[in-house]
Amino acid sequence: MNARISKSRVRFFAVAAVVGALAPACSSSSPAPSDVTSAVADTTASSEAVITTEVAAPKSGGNLVVGVDAEATGWSPQNDAWGHGGHDVARAVFDTLAVYDPAGVAQPYLAESITANADSTVWTIKVRPNVTFHDGDPLTADAVKQNFDAALASPIEKGALALLSSMKVVDDLTLEMTMSKPWGAFPNALTGGFAGQLGYIAAPKMLASPDGSRNPVGTGPFVFKEWSPDDHLTVVRNDKYWQKPALLDSVEFRPITNSDSRKAAFASGDIDVIATANAPEVKAYLDLESQGKAHVVKAPPSDPDVILLNTSKPPLDDLRVRKAMAMALDLNRIVDFLEGTGVKEVATGPYPKDSFWYYKTDYPQFDAAAAKKLIDEYTAEKGPIKLEYAGNQDPFIVSFQELIQSMWADAGITADIVSRAQGENVGAVLGGKYDVTGWGGIGGDDPDNDYNYFHSGTGLDLTKFSSPALDAALDKGRALSDPAARKEQYDIVQKELAANVPFLWLEFTGWTVVGQGKVMGLDAFTLPDGSPGRPLTAARFYLKDVWLDQ
Repeated sequence: MNARISKSRVRFFAVAAVVGALAPACSSSSPAPSDVTSAVADTTASSEAVITTEVAAPKSGGNLVVGVDAEATGWSPQNDAWGHGGHDVARAVFDTLAVYDPAGVAQPYLAESITANADSTVWTIKVRPNVTFHDGDPLTADAVKQNFDAALASPIEKGALALLSSMKVVDDLTLEMTMSKPWGAFPNALTGGFAGQLGYIAAPKMLASPDGSRNPVGTGPFVFKEWSPDDHLTVVRNDKYWQKPALLDSVEFRPITNSDSRKAAFASGDIDVIATANAPEVKAYLDLESQGKAHVVKAPPSDPDVILLNTSKPPLDDLRVRKAMAMALDLNRIVDFLEGTGVKEVATGPYPKDSFWYYKTDYPQFDAAAAKKLIDEYTAEKGPIKLEYAGNQDPFIVSFQELIQSMWADAGITADIVSRAQGENVGAVLGGKYDVTGWGGIGGDDPDNDYNYFHSGTGLDLTKFSSPALDAALDKGRALSDPAARKEQYDIVQKELAANVPFLWLEFTGWTVVGQGKVMGLDAFTLPDGSPGRPLTAARFYLKDVWLDQ
């Protein structure tokens, strides 16, 4: 999970199990029906990424240093929830069964094909031949099945396969998956995007090893070398990669949780690549790019920053309190605090206004007087409201929390700020041992990717809110393939969320990945047939086509 420690990104964690934001994709205004025989369209991004033009011939060699904003608990795709930085490491070591192309369509990747029967209840995955894991074992259909079995046994990932009824290994390369209901968007779940970590395929021996999460083994372009938690993780080129081997000799990932320290490390040249959603920083980096001192890849607005409310415990089990907390927040003031005026979009739900999936709801608007009235009513019945508002230890995050805290205080809500290490916060949220916290990776993408967050009983229903109408709409939307029919169900989802307020939506922003002037190819991710792939999903990027001009 990622801490977005900047004046333009304030999430305190981001679960990557179903995590969100988009890079280049097709227009969200008119999605084409998905082709269930090979791919599924992603209909949410509003514009193509802004990319640079590389003119020099690619060169082999060199070590790339990537600054990531949080450390992961481990590298098991099934058991360790990753933020954006975790996905960057995972995309180096593992491959996913599918990836997005520039139009936002899920294309087979480690899989040679992903096909469905007429009603999308039976999906057949055929993996590519002659692919080996880093330990020398072959990629087989049974290896993929073992990964899915591990996901089904995981409290984090089991919800991603909620519709799976059975699996059958047809032959060495073919796995047949039978669903309990039609699932038209299934290939999206295999991309390692905001649909979660299901698509990453680990070696069976890694899955079986007690130390597997500390020693990742995949089929990816880089081989794990060493990991010193909270200091660095190093990978080296996989010379036996099933595609053309990567150009870089090695990549070092360094977790730098403080945004100012991360920015300073980039400015000094200690790290080569960073991601940011800070609008003033992006402008500065674009200026450096114009001087030939940086390369910038931008993604359009994606998932919103959001505050989770644990509805399973008082006082947040009372709708009046949740509504009041929403009405107490002056979102325009929040955007101004984040220096995002004219750049950010105020959020009233999980999808931005230019998304095909957007639905205008009656989500509570800023009304300080009405918020105080609801809180006065509650406290007269049940007593004063006191909550723990959890976040990480970055000074700016704390200052942002203080702004929110003051708005709630004006309504009569006492929110005590609790600052913890990232891993401790993640564990508390996954265990339901929190009151209020910031989050990310929800919304902005295909709504089926939010299934685990919004549906009850998935293991990632972090707010613990349950609604039969919400669950029914999510189930129906998942079963359909026609975009218009799906949107009708996701309109219901947004209405239910707005009416019951388990999430406090803040604002949408966009991500930018920045490389030093010598870093080439951040925008050059290619599919196995040589055609372009989507290089950037929020702050997540690929490194197999990156090289150093030095």
